[in-house]
Amino acid sequence: MFNLAADTGDLGCSLSYGSTPGRRQGRDDAVTRAASGEPPIHFYAHQARAGEAGAREDFEQMIALLVEAVRGDARLVFAHGGDWGIDALVGDLNGRVTIWQAKYFPHGVTNRHRGQIEGSFASAVRNASQHGYQIQEWVLCVPSSLDPQMSQWWDNWRQTQTRLTRVQLVLWDETGLRNELMRPAARYVRRAYYHPYQDAGDEDSGPPKNSESVMVPSAVLRRPSDHPATPWSGGDERRIGAHRYLLHADSVEQVSLDHSWSWREATADRVQHNPLRVRLRQLHLLRDTSTAQRRRDEVRAQGHLLRKLDGTGGLPSLDDLTEEAAATTLVTVLPIGLTWRQAFGPIGTPLARFTATGVLGAAAEVCATLAVLHREGASHRALGPDGIVLTGRTRRAALVDGGLAALTPQPSEGVAGYRAPEQHRGGGSAIPVDVYQVAALVYHTVTGHPPSPYATPPIRASLPEWPEHLDDLLLRCLDPDPSRRPVGPGALAAAFREGRRLLSRGDTR
Repeated sequence: MFNLAADTGDLGCSLSYGSTPGRRQGRDDAVTRAASGEPPIHFYAHQARAGEAGAREDFEQMIALLVEAVRGDARLVFAHGGDWGIDALVGDLNGRVTIWQAKYFPHGVTNRHRGQIEGSFASAVRNASQHGYQIQEWVLCVPSSLDPQMSQWWDNWRQTQTRLTRVQLVLWDETGLRNELMRPAARYVRRAYYHPYQDAGDEDSGPPKNSESVMVPSAVLRRPSDHPATPWSGGDERRIGAHRYLLHADSVEQVSLDHSWSWREATADRVQHNPLRVRLRQLHLLRDTSTAQRRRDEVRAQGHLLRKLDGTGGLPSLDDLTEEAAATTLVTVLPIGLTWRQAFGPIGTPLARFTATGVLGAAAEVCATLAVLHREGASHRALGPDGIVLTGRTRRAALVDGGLAALTPQPSEGVAGYRAPEQHRGGGSAIPVDVYQVAALVYHTVTGHPPSPYATPPIRASLPEWPEHLDDLLLRCLDPDPSRRPVGPGALAAAFREGRRLLSRGDTR
């Protein structure tokens, strides 16, 4: 099990799991991959990818995914600041853990950085003592090499701390990190963060659909294809309006029942004029019908709504609304962070109590965001584990895009597995659909199995510490009859926050 939590008092990101993979095998893999012609890994890519301000967090997230990749049982879970001083952990909080601590010092470790490193380790040891678990190994990850002076300090300090605390301290410098990144299991992390499109003909060259990627020189891109009707493929560079965009992966596409319009979505990097990671969502008119024109008007309305709200409360910011002869494209700024799926799951098994508290905190923030939409007379109606991102040092939940806000309901719209029953028929009022989807996402994530349309067992059957009153509320939110669901997300957000407080204490009231 892998848990990830934020502690605003610590500058790094910690990761932990029960044991360390064989380092010699990692070095052998790295040599083999390097000999096969893999491009080099440059850790300055985090600055090019996220800017000076975001590079540290981007590096931390890479480390998190790297640990997940090289450990098949790893799982990322966020909680919020103040939870036992833990940034991230894998293991048993009543037993032994190994911790990875990420520090983005790309220019080398100096005397100025020593205090940060020593403080992070002291915080980890102090909280382990207070809360009754044991740190077996503490791994420091830095994307640079130590000079002789710092190497001597590290060796002396490591030996002293091991003698005093019985914790083994390990250094993953730039060489160690490259060894881990060159392992076959870490291929998607390596390509997503450092060279995702170096060979467009390689079936493994693109990252998974939920992975982040970095901008690369246009010399390695596929030939641009700008016609609106041409399918969007990962690695393509396309012009939309005044900008060019590098697509991360093949777009998700949908065609209307009457074949009068198509809808496509993709994540991309704007590769000129202030580079930016964005979400592209485009309506393409296949036939000039009243149905298609009405849908186009609705897409424009969503764009105007997002522009008006301007990123309020976890909503995406509109970067551009582009009109072409047969297409209308929404370009929104993509939040930087791990998706709900990467952070929490669902993973097919119930979550631990500590992990479930992070789910409730994030779900409360999603409800607050939905309330902003509802006040504008709109609803999202397309919530799922890949449509929510946990951002910043406090890991706040933000929506990837505007969902179906301002769009007329269509049969079987939304995300498979999280659709409200009435969505299968193309109907349903807006607010009950959003309430159902949030409840279904929380239920599926915490229990490991989706709610049943016939008889949904309470969460307490999977997690006995789960507060009883919150179980009752969630089951009401999942009622097949939308009229019997709670009227809005406000009460649900308050219940999630109170449930998180009780769950963190082990209080089942």
